[in-house]
Amino acid sequence: MKIAHVQVIPKLSGVQQITLDILSGLDNSDSGENIEKIVICGELIDGNFVDAFEKENIKIISIASIRRNIGLHDIQCFFELYKLFRKNKYDIVHTNSTKPGIIARIAAKCAGIKKVIHTVHGVAFHAHTNVISRCLYYFLENISTLFGDVNITVNKKYVKFYPFVKSKVIYNGVDFIKLRPVLRNQMDEIHFAFLGRLDEQKNPLDFIEAVNIVVSKYTGDKKLRFSLAGDGELREQCINMITKFNLDNYISMPGWITDKDAFFNDINVLCQPSKWEAFGLVFVEAAFYSVPAIATNVEGIPEVVLDNKTGVLYNGGSDKLAECMLLYLSDPKKIVEHGSEAKKYAMENFDKNRMIAEYSSIYFSK
Repeated sequence: MKIAHVQVIPKLSGVQQITLDILSGLDNSDSGENIEKIVICGELIDGNFVDAFEKENIKIISIASIRRNIGLHDIQCFFELYKLFRKNKYDIVHTNSTKPGIIARIAAKCAGIKKVIHTVHGVAFHAHTNVISRCLYYFLENISTLFGDVNITVNKKYVKFYPFVKSKVIYNGVDFIKLRPVLRNQMDEIHFAFLGRLDEQKNPLDFIEAVNIVVSKYTGDKKLRFSLAGDGELREQCINMITKFNLDNYISMPGWITDKDAFFNDINVLCQPSKWEAFGLVFVEAAFYSVPAIATNVEGIPEVVLDNKTGVLYNGGSDKLAECMLLYLSDPKKIVEHGSEAKKYAMENFDKNRMIAEYSSIYFSK
């Protein structure tokens, strides 16, 4: 039995990690036969991505025309995928995110693939795109649903966006067994942290502005510490803003985090001012370390972070983020209470094995 996942960017971030977890977790006994697992993606640029998939005996097929940006290469991409699907006769093609969801899903069905599955990990027609692009993407995504057999969303909010098909919600899952939280001592300092790509979506500049407000307003006796972890196109702007506000002694920039245990065991509150976010695996990971989150009340986040129970939600703006941070500083006991609830909620709803079981039931249903 051949199962192929289609991704755009061959980099081991959130969406790619979900594909790795699903494919590596599939059991031959569920299908009654051996499973050949394949990932089809764009041009290979990340050795860690290759190593992670090959370690799980997952074959990687790289097609350079699979790119994130729109262009004439998309026509070439369609025909290359069509030929690949016709030649290899995959039993299941599972597309992920917008570009594969349109091009690869249509190519797969035209090539005669019997089961075409798509997971919506995020929408391209969100509020921060212009009206013309939003309408075009909405039209294309809904037309492409007609070429699939199962449409899956990672949150309940997205279901209403796809009126032509019945969508199933499967929450993303985290492998908690690999994480090592430690028992926390009394908080002599409070450490707020951002973790993610330094780009427009993740919105790190709002975090820096909020830190500036907090530092100027806080009069309590707790020591404050802040981390801006990750990397991306806004890195230089972040550095310049930190210097502009004289926050060099407050905000550290450790880059990408490779040791999640060390990072999450060292922070008290996760701060994610994302402008749009379908799910947010980072919230689940932090929760397992009993770290509550401050996050924007957008898209799928309210299903992962429960307002005033496992964290605090706000409607955007660095001033509002600062207010939430000051709220926790005024009552540090809430950090412990929300962190404890966050861990329970994450373990009950976002376990990797539950996610794999739900995808397996779709893969192997007759």
